[in-house]
Amino acid sequence: MQNRLIIHFSVSFFLLLICGEPAEAGDYRVRKNTDGMAFDIAINRNPPVLGDNEIRIEIRDAEGHAVLDAEVLVNYYMPPMPRMAPMNYTVPAPLKGKEYRAVMDLIMAGPWNIVIRAKTQGKLLRMTFPIDVR
Repeated sequence: MQNRLIIHFSVSFFLLLICGEPAEAGDYRVRKNTDGMAFDIAINRNPPVLGDNEIRIEIRDAEGHAVLDAEVLVNYYMPPMPRMAPMNYTVPAPLKGKEYRAVMDLIMAGPWNIVIRAKTQGKLLRMTFPIDVR
């Protein structure tokens, strides 16, 4: 009787493990500083995946205040590879609330570089970070 109970418990536990709710991954996040400005970037997929990925960008000045008057562009490209057409795209990221948003259509798995360009207060800011698309 005790062996049957142990087997029943073991099987139930195993089924709970494989049938349980999948854990949600959080956003892919990057934080960088450049020329006295702080960039907080979030991509809605972690890791980024083939297809549409929303990128959200918050920019803060040296005092920590949100920068809400920037013109922001997101350039995303795959490093050049032999016998492959260049994959280099730029999309505007308009302000929505207190963050700049854009959608990147990542068309191939592998390494990509993201370049954020922001023009604010007469300064041109640029920051780059890599991602690995799956």
